[in-house]
Amino acid sequence: MKKMKKIIKNSLRIVACMILFISCDDYLDIQPEDKFIEEQVFSSEGSVQNVINGVYMDMAKASTYGGHLTMSTVDVLAQKYFAFSDSHAYYDLAHYNYDQTGVKNTFEAIWTNMYARILNINKAIENLELDTANITPEKLNILKGEMFGLRAMLHFDLLRLFGPVYSINSGAISIPYYDEPTTDIKPLLPATVVMEMVLNDLSVSIGLLENDPVREYGKIDYSEEDDDTDFNGTDYYRYRNLRFNYFSAKALSARANLYAGNNQDALMAAKEVIDEGMQWFEWVDPDDVISAGDNADRVFSSEVIFALQNVELYDRQRAYFAAGLVQNSILAPASFSGLSRLDETFDGNLNDFRYSPSWKVPTNSTKAYETFLKFQDVGPNFNFRYMQPLVRMSEMYLIVAETEADLTMATVYLNTLREHRGLANLDPTLIDLDQELLKEYKREFYGEGQLFYFYKRNNMSSIEDGSDTTGEIMMDETTYVLPLPESETDYRED
Repeated sequence: MKKMKKIIKNSLRIVACMILFISCDDYLDIQPEDKFIEEQVFSSEGSVQNVINGVYMDMAKASTYGGHLTMSTVDVLAQKYFAFSDSHAYYDLAHYNYDQTGVKNTFEAIWTNMYARILNINKAIENLELDTANITPEKLNILKGEMFGLRAMLHFDLLRLFGPVYSINSGAISIPYYDEPTTDIKPLLPATVVMEMVLNDLSVSIGLLENDPVREYGKIDYSEEDDDTDFNGTDYYRYRNLRFNYFSAKALSARANLYAGNNQDALMAAKEVIDEGMQWFEWVDPDDVISAGDNADRVFSSEVIFALQNVELYDRQRAYFAAGLVQNSILAPASFSGLSRLDETFDGNLNDFRYSPSWKVPTNSTKAYETFLKFQDVGPNFNFRYMQPLVRMSEMYLIVAETEADLTMATVYLNTLREHRGLANLDPTLIDLDQELLKEYKREFYGEGQLFYFYKRNNMSSIEDGSDTTGEIMMDETTYVLPLPESETDYRED
């Protein structure tokens, strides 16, 4: 056992050192440099920027937000896709067979890679605190604010996956929280303690990002040479929607407080994002979605508060959803005998432009059902190319609708979202608000991994069976709580 622990700790040290030897794809036109010792890496503003770019690029890998935590694993857990046959690549995952080797390996990959990202974030924070690069205070605060926010985000998602059903068992032991760049094994903490640390990191992030240029200039999604404002920042401090910014820190605070049951804090944070942020993160123009053909803005990019620039996004689209995939590997909703889970989700309403053009029956395939096109490639001249959404404005409207005590006012926020999706207004006196919120979570976040967390947060006793066009699956803590990987449990001290 001691030998195995030594192997694991050495592996973590190797991961920590990876930050010193970054060589990866373009992220906002900043190329990480190769093979620096740590002192050199953090000795100039440019090299610090390279390190932070490496953190974002690693987050976009398929092992974390580039796949498992958005388009594949977490949505499979939410029963979004058909996996009826035991020969399907996702059968065991879709049926919560957590003891199977393939599922264990998936959870191991998520856990290991998320904590590897956290280790690199902590290394960046440590060196930013030292500021050997002599970065100006304004820029230094932005960089530190991004890193504290990302540390909170990664821990929060690990808690949402591997932690207890918070609403009924918040005191249960959950995950470790790493707030320093150490390879020593940290204790497993009660979920309440982890949540407190998440919210504290978000508070620090919000404070550091108080003067984020996104508040005065918006996304700044144009290059220095095309700038006609008085913002004189370099290209590195532009494209704020592709970095963890002030509004994403506030939005994540709303999301985390909602999960923790702090409804008033969630309401306040979500309203602050809406009231100040809507001028910059405006509703998508329907013409850019329904009239743009192959170049449709299916991700509703104008509304995205925080996204990753994932240069492998379209590879992931083809790997998970392409019409040419065999039946036993494609991720698609159940559809047979004239029934379709997709039609049920959207109430058969083709006016909802989350349905079309993101779902179509392919014309050059044997597939007779709709396949998912949300992340299909667009032309090179669009600034939302490679955009993988992680936090969007519509979620803030849903949070307000859920936490607003006045049903009429709650419905106003819900109807605002529906209006900008091509749907009719609802009468607050005639609806079950909880059911309408569930419907919108099902429609809004395809490929973004948020529905499973909605189910778990609300401890729903049953959810739709994704491997059939009718029926439900019973749920409890054995299905909602992912088991910790053996690499984590086997080598802890008793």
